[in-house]
Amino acid sequence: MDYLEKITVDELQEILAEVDEKKPVQRILAGIAYKDGVEQQTIAERHDVHPNTVRNWLIRLERLDSEPFESVVYDDPRPGQSRELDEADHDQFIEALHDSPKEVGLDARAWTVPLAQQYLEDEFDIEYCRRHIRRLMSEAGLSWKTARPEYVKADERAQDAFRKGFKKKTDDLDDDYTIIAIDQTRQEITTDLVHAWFPEKTRPTLPVSGAWESLKLLGGVTASGDTFFLKCEDNFTADITTRLLDALQTEFGEKICVVLDNAPYFAANDVHDYVEDTPIELCHLPRGSPELNPAEGCWQKLNQRLGNQLFEELDELREAVFDALASIDPPNIYNYLCP
Repeated sequence: MDYLEKITVDELQEILAEVDEKKPVQRILAGIAYKDGVEQQTIAERHDVHPNTVRNWLIRLERLDSEPFESVVYDDPRPGQSRELDEADHDQFIEALHDSPKEVGLDARAWTVPLAQQYLEDEFDIEYCRRHIRRLMSEAGLSWKTARPEYVKADERAQDAFRKGFKKKTDDLDDDYTIIAIDQTRQEITTDLVHAWFPEKTRPTLPVSGAWESLKLLGGVTASGDTFFLKCEDNFTADITTRLLDALQTEFGEKICVVLDNAPYFAANDVHDYVEDTPIELCHLPRGSPELNPAEGCWQKLNQRLGNQLFEELDELREAVFDALASIDPPNIYNYLCP
C-alpha cells in the first residue's frame, strides 16, 4: 500500500522545522525517508523500531492532509496537565495573538512559537513548553501556514529617474569604463518544472527530488555582451560582494560601472566603503525593478535550459549550469536600462 500520496516532502520538511520532541521528529523523518523511496524495513532499522511501528507512523501522517500537524505528530497530553494562565491573562494572550507582534513591542511581523513563548515569559512570568504553546495558539484560532507574498511594486517615477540618471552618468564616464549589470541566483538540486509541449489528453509526470542542496551564483553581463559567472560556497554577504567586485576588476579592468539591485549584501555600508577610494561606480536599481536588470535575462534563459531535468548530485547540477551558461546569448543591457 502506498502512503502519503497527498503529502509532499517540502511540507514534511517545514513541519520538521517546527517540531521539537524526539518521537514527533522520528515520525516526520520516517515520512520524509518514505517519500524519498526508502523501504519501511530500512526506516525501521534506522530508528530501531518494529516495521509495524513505521507503518503506523505513515498511516498517522496521512492525516496531515486534513488535520493540524500538532494533533497528528504529537501524542495526547498526559493527564493532569493544566493551564496556568488565569482567565483574564488568557484572554489578553489570545487578543495579542490576533494582532501583529509589533503591537506588544516585539520586533516581528508574524507570530512564531518561540515568539509567543517569549511574550508569555515577559508579560506573565509563565513558562510553557513549546508543544503546549502550539496548542494554545491552535485553540486561539491560529493555524500554521505560509503567508502569501506581496511583492514591492515598482515606482514608475523612480524607474524613469533611474534611466535618466544612468544615461547621464554613463555619458559622463571615460571610454575606458566597462558597464556591467550583476545579479544573484540559487539553483536547487531538484526538478524545476517549466512549460513544455506534451501529447494531448495525457497527464505528464517528471521525477523530482526533495533534496535541499543548492548552487549559489553571482553573474554579470557587460554592455559589449561579455558575461562573468562566479559560484559561491557560502551565503551571499557584503564580503562576497566585495570579492565579486575585485574579480570583475581583474576581468574587465579597474574602471567598471556596476548596475545592481538593493539586496542587503549589495547595498551594505561595507560595500560602499570598499568602492569609496576606487574608480568603481555603483548604480543601484529602484526597488522592485528586476525587469530593469539585464542579468535577470541570463537567469531566465538558464532556468529554461535546465527546466524539467532532475539533478540528484550537486556536481551534476554545477556541470549542467556552467555548460548552459556558456551557450547562452547574453541580452543587450541597453534594452533593459535605456529602452
